[in-house]
Amino acid sequence: MGFVIGFAPWIVYWILVGNTGFVAAVAIAFGIALAGQVLQRVRHQPWRTLEVGTVAVFGLLLIAALTLDDAVLERWLQPLSNFGLFAIATVGVLVGRPFVREYAEAGVDAQTAASGGFRYVTTAMTWMWVAAFGLMTVFSLIPPIVDGDATMRDAGDTLSVACYWVLPFTLMGVAGLVSAVFPGWFEKRSQLLESQSSTESEVTPQPAPAADVSTGSLALDVPADSRHDEAFSLVVRGAKPGASVTVRTTGTDLFGAQWRSEASFTVPAEGIVDVPAQVPGSGDWAVADADAPLWAMRFVSEGRVPELFVPPPDAWLVTVEATSPDGIARRTVTRRVSAPGVSVRPLEVGGRPALLALPAGEEPTGGWPAVACFGGSEGGVDSQRSTIGMLASNGYAALAYSWVDESSTEATLVNIPLERFASAVGALGAQQSVNANRLTAMAISRGAEGVLAAACAGNLPVAGLILVSPSSVSWQAIGPDGEIAGTPSWTWNGRPVLWAPLPGGELMAQLIRNAWRTHHDIAAHRPSLLRLCAAYRAGLAAAPPEAALRSEEAPPPLLCLTGADDQLWPSTDMATALLDRRSASHDAHRTFDGAGHLIRLGMFPADAQWTGGIAFGGGGVGQGRAQREAVRSVLGFLARITAGTRA
Repeated sequence: MGFVIGFAPWIVYWILVGNTGFVAAVAIAFGIALAGQVLQRVRHQPWRTLEVGTVAVFGLLLIAALTLDDAVLERWLQPLSNFGLFAIATVGVLVGRPFVREYAEAGVDAQTAASGGFRYVTTAMTWMWVAAFGLMTVFSLIPPIVDGDATMRDAGDTLSVACYWVLPFTLMGVAGLVSAVFPGWFEKRSQLLESQSSTESEVTPQPAPAADVSTGSLALDVPADSRHDEAFSLVVRGAKPGASVTVRTTGTDLFGAQWRSEASFTVPAEGIVDVPAQVPGSGDWAVADADAPLWAMRFVSEGRVPELFVPPPDAWLVTVEATSPDGIARRTVTRRVSAPGVSVRPLEVGGRPALLALPAGEEPTGGWPAVACFGGSEGGVDSQRSTIGMLASNGYAALAYSWVDESSTEATLVNIPLERFASAVGALGAQQSVNANRLTAMAISRGAEGVLAAACAGNLPVAGLILVSPSSVSWQAIGPDGEIAGTPSWTWNGRPVLWAPLPGGELMAQLIRNAWRTHHDIAAHRPSLLRLCAAYRAGLAAAPPEAALRSEEAPPPLLCLTGADDQLWPSTDMATALLDRRSASHDAHRTFDGAGHLIRLGMFPADAQWTGGIAFGGGGVGQGRAQREAVRSVLGFLARITAGTRA
């Protein structure tokens, strides 16, 4: 309604200017605009650029109507009035008060009005009106320039009717239609996208494996039982030299989705296909790599949208099959989170959930070296099960701790006390079987941001920090609907930690594109992905200096692991910035080409590197190698720093 009121003087003017005297038409419109402003002030309503500008424009037009001849006015009054609208809208955008936003703010809450997405859309729609008003001005200039005798009242002249009236008001009608339809259309499409990406999959038990088969001379040499962090060495024996052998690997994830990889090899002279050492002739991978049958697995469940591979919490059954003219060999093997004897039990740390994994066997004198593990903004502890299992299998006690406030209706990353990270480290060190002098903290993404901020703000009692896809600044609070204006993610001693704003408006072009393609994506079972890196990169460039994490104030050595294809945020640049502030020889930074934001410590399928509609980046051989090298880097770093601490 406010939008219509803002245009009310113009509507009256356009009705009257073609049917009454010019002075009367302009004077009545000016009176309506002025009366509206008086009424707005009496009601203590805010100033709006369209309404104030309308008073000014009609004031000038009234002066023109009183001083110029009708012969001039009937040719030039319409272009002047259209230019007035163009000037009002343009000036409003340039001074940061686009008129569409001023009216739209009345219909939304303060948080929405302050969001980057709202500001982007309302600015873009105002620019649409600027373009419409500009074209209206151009069209209405054509008759007096092309035909000096043309006037706005030449009802029988096609050029006058078309350019003074039909084309300008058609443009205005189109702009009004877009303004009316777009918000509802975008909201419905966005809700549909959200419902698609937020659908919770049901946990499904691992299916019964197919029976092992061995026909002809083919035989498979593959570990029957191994961990996710151990190599998957596969050898096919018994094939004739020169024959073709196809190796297929299949498995089912936690939610029942099917994954498969396949490649064909030419059998060399010795009759053995050594997958770790031989490049396939065709298939899902094109390198010699022991783990390729796993990381090259593709999401193949029909009728489902591909989503990130999530392993079962314990045993993942993988079926390997080799076929050739010489026969078929098939075996189902087991990949596990941890070694036999590793124990995992739930804990509470300050009333928050945690999991403690302890190595098998007798604890060493003084207790196990230990690692406190923190996930990202996904919350909970499940995302760290594989990590703590891997660490415990390699001789480190490991604690997974949930630092996120989880809620389906409220903000999750808002005013999180950094003391939580110190509490988790302290709780781990207090365990009877843990050596409190040999503690390390490891975290990913927003968790890495938090644990480093805690180490910079206070004395975090750890010998080292492992940061996977870290941040170099403290970011503003994030809720279910995006950034929360004027709110920090972190607090320390009850006070907000200064933050860098996240310009969510940078993502609106992607959001509109995804909304446009929603039905096509749904029909094709294709994810509608959002790449957040554009917003984070823009926010990083404009971040205030006080938002930077002062990594030089964190005493422990740092190991940063990043993917060069991180599409969530620029982790490689931020890790470099962190280490540049320190110039410490004991720090290390590993960047993996072709890897994305999520670098897991174990070998998992590298297809579908996204979840919940958020793209992580990476995939294929780059992601696979990053997973393998990350394990080596982490274990090497832990061995180095714990060896130098007091037992």
